[in-house]
Order: sequence, then C-alpha cells, then structure tokens
Amino acid sequence: MSKDICKRFGERVKQVRTQKEITQVALCHKIDMEQKTLSSIENGRMEPCLRNIELLAIGLGVTLAKLFKDL
Repeated sequence: MSKDICKRFGERVKQVRTQKEITQVALCHKIDMEQKTLSSIENGRMEPCLRNIELLAIGLGVTLAKLFKDL
C-alpha cells in the first residue's frame, strides 16, 4: 500500500458517491459540509475528523466499515 491513507479514503468516498449518483453539492447539503471540505477529503488533501467520517457514511447511506474496507 503505497498511497497515503487519506488519499485512499478520499478515493473511496468519491467512488461510493459516484456509484450512488450523488453530486458533491447534494452530499454537502445533506450533511451540512462545505463543498471545499468534501473536495479536499476526496482528493486526499485533508484528513477528515471522526465526526466528518461519520457524517459522510450517514450521507452516503453506508456503514463505516464499507468506507474503510480494504484501505
């Protein structure tokens, strides 16, 4: 695993979001997060806090385990 955990996590969030056909704007509105923050998480530039990880899982309708599986 050569990629940083933040990068891999962000890629997973984006993968799940796009599979569910949810835009960044829609997800941000749903979980009350700035789009800039979500973009930074998805691009691995920001390490999300536990609360934001939980909000992302809730907003995407997945378990925390799904977001972290095989990272």
